Amino acid sequence: MKLYYHPLSTYSHKVLIALYEKGLEFDGEIVNLFDPEAREQYREIYPMAKIPCLVDDDDHMVPESSIIIEYLDTKGGARLIPEDPVQARKTRFKDRMYDLYLLESVATLLFQARKPADQQDPERIANARQKAETMYMFIEMELADQPFSNGSEFSLSDIAAAAGLFYAPKVLPFEERPVIQRYWERLCTIPAIQRVHEEAAPFVKAFEEAA
Repeated sequence: MKLYYHPLSTYSHKVLIALYEKGLEFDGEIVNLFDPEAREQYREIYPMAKIPCLVDDDDHMVPESSIIIEYLDTKGGARLIPEDPVQARKTRFKDRMYDLYLLESVATLLFQARKPADQQDPERIANARQKAETMYMFIEMELADQPFSNGSEFSLSDIAAAAGLFYAPKVLPFEERPVIQRYWERLCTIPAIQRVHEEAAPFVKAFEEAA
């Protein structure tokens, strides 16, 4: 399998965590979508020019992080989506919640903060902050009495939460929210997540220094 991704992309983080958690072998190719030439070259592979995208050894293309993880669950290793249909539905629901309302909101806050003050969009910032804070409340409610998003087992929804929380301390700190803080610390002890964070670290440093 070949994965097109970037270490700064939190959607790429989701797939990398799944691959490492499952112990699946793959070749990775970093795609810099901020480079117009690289973007056009990648568009020849995947016309939507979005990352991540997985190409299997039979040239079967699988785009979109959650769909890729669904596909990887057919390849063996630790299951990330429960076989029980009710638990599977809950897992997919939380994955969508974390992607749409946490990860996307944090990304908006991050990129807005990098702009000069007179170019920032106050309405977009307020809307993103409201969604992210609502998701913080959701996490605190869900994780009050259990270690992981769906109970005692690590799953797709925890992968989505880990991706959504990765940049969050930079734009919407949660150290005063003990449930989220403990959850984040717990996630950061998982070897697959640690590996993704270690691989991303030099790219994050360069990104911050370029601000």
